[in-house]
Amino acid sequence: MVSIRSPLKGKRVGIIGFNARPIACSAKKAGASVFVSDYWGDDDLSACCDDWIAILTPTPGARQRQPLDIPLYEGLVENLLYLTKERELDHVILGSGFDDHVDALAPLHEEGLLIGCSPNQMRRARDFASLAKIAKSQDIHTTRRLIAETPDEAVDNSVEFNFPYLVRPIHSGGGSGIRFVRNSGDVVKAFGDPEDGEYEPRVVQEYVRGVDISCSVLAAGSLALSLSVQGQLIGMPTAGRNCGFAYCGNYYPSNLAPETATKISEVSEAISSKLDLNGSVGLDFIVDESNQIWLMEVNPRIQGTLELMEAAGNISVTSLHVLASQGLLSEKLPSIEPGVKMIVYSRRDGAVPDLSQYTNTVDRSPPGVMVNMGDPICTVIEVGSLMRDCYRKASETALAIQNHIS
Repeated sequence: MVSIRSPLKGKRVGIIGFNARPIACSAKKAGASVFVSDYWGDDDLSACCDDWIAILTPTPGARQRQPLDIPLYEGLVENLLYLTKERELDHVILGSGFDDHVDALAPLHEEGLLIGCSPNQMRRARDFASLAKIAKSQDIHTTRRLIAETPDEAVDNSVEFNFPYLVRPIHSGGGSGIRFVRNSGDVVKAFGDPEDGEYEPRVVQEYVRGVDISCSVLAAGSLALSLSVQGQLIGMPTAGRNCGFAYCGNYYPSNLAPETATKISEVSEAISSKLDLNGSVGLDFIVDESNQIWLMEVNPRIQGTLELMEAAGNISVTSLHVLASQGLLSEKLPSIEPGVKMIVYSRRDGAVPDLSQYTNTVDRSPPGVMVNMGDPICTVIEVGSLMRDCYRKASETALAIQNHIS
């Protein structure tokens, strides 16, 4: 293992993802020239890169989120190729949006640009049958799940689950589209209306009540090092989401019993090693009411915890990601302060205020852009000596912003 250094200094790096700004900012601070393909086009993106292109075109007086003509993952790749057609990149770093759509990455993989997990490694990480076997070998649990073509098939084949359980899209991110069902009527609603007489298939998944946890790991093939174990904010009313399963951020420390946090670190390293992954990898867990650990999924790329970890640990996650991808792991873990990352969602329809007045915000929607209730507005980052104080300050900022949607 080696000491932390900056492998990105002087490199030309493409960043691509649903929300690419945090990764871009990290790479820019590490000394890279940064070129970004992003979905949002947030107000603070340009400060983090040398050039960028976004799927959306934020316009005052118009809603930011709009229907897309092509799948998001295809648009992100096409945009990056267009942006960099006259530039020679050294690396491309992935954010979210590609976990279950790795075929879209073929043009970047064929050029040898991807740094981190390869498409084949990403497929392994998303193979839930294999994950269940690995989890069992580590004495932890996975949820039962099946794919159903229709609501009737879901009800007939999921009797062993017992209500309540979850119905979710086959491919989703950030908790999008997940429905909590209590009876067969809820199952029908969760499937939605059929199109041309056919339903879109859904995953039916066992529901586990407990604490949502994630672990960030640096993977170097057969070697792995757990960087942090943190709690996840899911469906938080304070953030503007009234329950549900929307990802609303993270908090550190996790407040788990030390032995449980250690177990999660150890099994995360073991799973990453068995999957032979590279770079920064995230693993999501639930710790249930009996203190049993359930593996929910593996995210084979840099996670949404990046900005909180960098603020709280004075580290460069993108540098660590590149070094791990090259087979090099840090000599020791950083000291991480308590902190909270909270995504702020709108509580009503209206226009976004000038968010630059809130100095603890990032991912800022441009002033005057229209949002609907439930749309994300920005992200709040708070770091301090006590996690509860960080949460209070983040909540106060979230409420102030939500109250200024007009």
